[in-house]
Amino acid sequence: MKFFLEMKHWELFLMIFLPTALCLLFRIPFERLVIASIALFMMIVLQTWFFSIGYWANRRLPESRRSGTALFIIGLTIPVIYLVMVIIIYFPMLSSSTPPPPPTWMLPMHMASMAGIFYGIWFSARKLKSLLENEDADFMIFSNTFFLMWIFPLGIWLIQPDVNKLYYRLEQSPSQSNEG
Repeated sequence: MKFFLEMKHWELFLMIFLPTALCLLFRIPFERLVIASIALFMMIVLQTWFFSIGYWANRRLPESRRSGTALFIIGLTIPVIYLVMVIIIYFPMLSSSTPPPPPTWMLPMHMASMAGIFYGIWFSARKLKSLLENEDADFMIFSNTFFLMWIFPLGIWLIQPDVNKLYYRLEQSPSQSNEG
């Protein structure tokens, strides 16, 4: 968790997009397995970034303003499980001459995955803004952070420097040692 909070914005950006760039540079064909591997790697990095921000910011808030993190963790885990299931179960079916229609489990799983991503971004943005503003943030206060996280390539460049400053400021101050 500390790793993602200390990363510079350009390091995080490169970590997410370097696999794609390397495939292009070395002319690796974008076959299903390559695309799936890159997508899974990007998903894990982004979900871990959201988790690091949300969990750390929640732990740094005063006890009275903290939220439970079980739903947050479940919400960030569901999309990764869904993507792994698609890669393991559905991708092999696509190699036949006539690909079958998507299985019925895909739609509810996809919707749950989208809801999990949405909640993970919402939780992370809200807790980060609450920590930055030193008060409970309503949606109008953290909406810009929420949408920047949703549009993650841009959000990384604009949010991560604030995360770095806040992390170093709070972790360096001995007066606030809330198990962060």
